[in-house]
Amino acid sequence: MDLVIFDCDGVLVDSEILALRVLERELARLLPDIDAAPLLHNTAGISTADILTMVQQRTGQTLPPGAVPAIIAAIDRALDEQVEPIPGARAAIEQIPTLKAVASNSSLASVRRSVRRASLADYFGDRLFSAELVANPKPAPDLYRYAAERLGVEASRCLVIEDSVSGVRAARAAGMAVIGFTGASHTPADQPQRLRDVGAAVVLNRMDTLPAWVNGWPSAA
Repeated sequence: MDLVIFDCDGVLVDSEILALRVLERELARLLPDIDAAPLLHNTAGISTADILTMVQQRTGQTLPPGAVPAIIAAIDRALDEQVEPIPGARAAIEQIPTLKAVASNSSLASVRRSVRRASLADYFGDRLFSAELVANPKPAPDLYRYAAERLGVEASRCLVIEDSVSGVRAARAAGMAVIGFTGASHTPADQPQRLRDVGAAVVLNRMDTLPAWVNGWPSAA
């Protein structure tokens, strides 16, 4: 294995729960007639803009002009002030000597901020990739393919660490092996099975178990 690609939100930083809280609060304020919570279930790994589009489509209600960028900005502020690293992430990454990168549906600015807040910048350098860089976000394979191509690594030599169904689908469609991770605070009880169902080879719920799996991974996806 020549490259380990980490998702960011829910894998390196415990950010999904913060984003969901902001979404629920803002949707309750802007669309008071809907119950947003069921609509937001299992949306990990989906961009905020796509989540808001889905909410409007399913409810038949329309957010006011400017609401989407305002909600995204509110989420960014919450993450700036409150996001915490996944417990054990730094210690785990220190034990993985393989080249490492991050690939996330979040904005590049958000990824950079999260990596800094998790004190992981030294491990990833400039190997940070955002869906802003490709035509289609996860679950399309574009982002994972782009990251591998930029770093000159064959897909079969890449291992991806993902917490979301859309992310696992993206990595598998790109021809990469996947370890599912369910150690973030937002993780639903059925998430491990959902990740396995879409192609995760193994699912872990603690970062301290990750190095042994990664360092002993076979060469081909």
